[in-house]
Amino acid sequence: MEQRKFSALFICLLLLPLFSLPARAEVSVEASLSSHSFPVDSAAKLTITVTGTRSAEIKMKEIDGLQFHSQGQSSRINIINGSYSSAISNLYLIQPLQPGTYTIPPISIIAGKETVQTEPITFEVTAIGQGHQSSKQNKSTSPGENDVAFILVSEIDRHYTGEIVPLRIKAYFNRKYQWAPISSPPALKADGVVMSPLSNEPEQSQEQLKGVIYHVLSWNTTLSGIKAGRHPVLFELDATLLLRQQQRSRSPFGGSPFNDSFFDNFFGGLQRKPIQVTSPELHFETIELPDKGRPENFTGAIGDFQLTVSASPKEVEVGEPITLTLEIAGKGNFDRVEAPLFPATPDWKTYSPNTDYSSQDTYPFGKKQFEQAIVAKNSSLKQIPSLSFSYFDPGKESYITVTSAPIAVRIAEHDSPVSPQQSTQTATAVKPQSVQPAAEAVDGIKGLAPLHLETGTFYQSIMPLYKKTWFLAGVGCCILLLLFTFFFRLRIRNLEKHPELQLQKRRQELLAGDLVKLSQAKDSGDGSLFLALCRQSIQKQLGLLWQVEGSAISLADIKNKLGDTTNLTEIFAAAEQAAYGTSELSPETMQVYFEGLKKELEDLI
Repeated sequence: MEQRKFSALFICLLLLPLFSLPARAEVSVEASLSSHSFPVDSAAKLTITVTGTRSAEIKMKEIDGLQFHSQGQSSRINIINGSYSSAISNLYLIQPLQPGTYTIPPISIIAGKETVQTEPITFEVTAIGQGHQSSKQNKSTSPGENDVAFILVSEIDRHYTGEIVPLRIKAYFNRKYQWAPISSPPALKADGVVMSPLSNEPEQSQEQLKGVIYHVLSWNTTLSGIKAGRHPVLFELDATLLLRQQQRSRSPFGGSPFNDSFFDNFFGGLQRKPIQVTSPELHFETIELPDKGRPENFTGAIGDFQLTVSASPKEVEVGEPITLTLEIAGKGNFDRVEAPLFPATPDWKTYSPNTDYSSQDTYPFGKKQFEQAIVAKNSSLKQIPSLSFSYFDPGKESYITVTSAPIAVRIAEHDSPVSPQQSTQTATAVKPQSVQPAAEAVDGIKGLAPLHLETGTFYQSIMPLYKKTWFLAGVGCCILLLLFTFFFRLRIRNLEKHPELQLQKRRQELLAGDLVKLSQAKDSGDGSLFLALCRQSIQKQLGLLWQVEGSAISLADIKNKLGDTTNLTEIFAAAEQAAYGTSELSPETMQVYFEGLKKELEDLI
């Protein structure tokens, strides 16, 4: 009993300065809406926060097409550096009755003898399943002072398959709590959507939302849909919250005012509590590119690009190479940007181009440069023909083809051999030089070899150096090394001129390994494994052939480039269907698929 009285007295002493603070401050009001664009079958949260008073009367006007439902009231008291303030938060749920644009007029709040008003709020109610294009931030959850951590991402609208969509991910951590450093960036949970890798060093900043200060980690990345459909997208981040452990201290005098659970959070140790921070579930809708107006040279580039073509040198002889530099700059999916094809003509000989890609600081802006060697076969050529590049502009929703202007060149015939000119200079007479004495006598004979009184080593016969075994072995090794170096450099130069040979060899090796695995799966009778291996083999071979990431190849890509008549389309469609459920294949069907896959892929090589 005495211990409880002493604890209550101690707490009263601590709270005594609180009663000496001013009871009220200047009254202010703030109204915020959780979302400024939402469908008619959803709702938004309206929060009205009145600061500087402990009680307030809110007068709201009725609005046609909207219903307001009160969700309760909460109050809080803040004491910061001796400054006291109180606030009241009223939460309302806004339920729309029909789509349209609405404006909440100023709301009057009466606090004692003062009357304050909120600013008007305008928002849009869309039809079911529609989003709002102008919204820059997805806020399907409204952060409040009780939120520990959450993730917000920029809004994802409808896009085309293969289009690069910039995305900004922001993770918020309440500064009221103590956090361990984040070890890994957020992970994407989605099917049919791929994301570019996130940096391990995100941008760090601080933001204040509804009076709460958050530590914010931001990542800039991109999303791309690999197949058409409406795909759910969710981001998850593993974090660790540091909590203070409860530790009770005991006094030898029978009790202590600090032996109370109120003080455990201040004097306890730290405990690690793993939590998972998630974002609201979004929907990334992707649609196929239109078939109407698709150019023949379209390779899948989506964005906004410019084409620049230059040649050097512009004056050559027949048979001498000209370096053609093609530069494609802009923004978009540069992995689908390929070199414009040189027109097929018997007057020019062309070689495979070299590729160099450089990205800019603002993704997805970049530049892709191709260097291609061309050789003129006759001197009648006056210009390099025009080159064209096609891409799809999602903003204009149409295909665009840009064409370069012809480049004027001068092609000359081989120079005729020139006869050597006869020299007109007469030979100048060389004056004989006076012979100098072999040695001069200065303090004795100088310049002569010294006399040796001892005899040297005697040999029965003298063998020339080139007949000695060690010498011949050394010369042979040197010759073999030179031959090896010569043929090695010759092979490297041949591979540089014909990189398709090395690519073909690699594809043959990969196909041979895949066929072995497919044969084993076929013999075991496992239809699901057999189809999964078929899908992987097709993606790897077509990825190397088209110079794209194999895992990003979809059924639509195969239909666009190979058509519906190939066996690969049927096998790939069956494999994708099996990926979303079980698949039972008869041994005869697996044998037919195996032979068709082998033949089609070998023909592509």
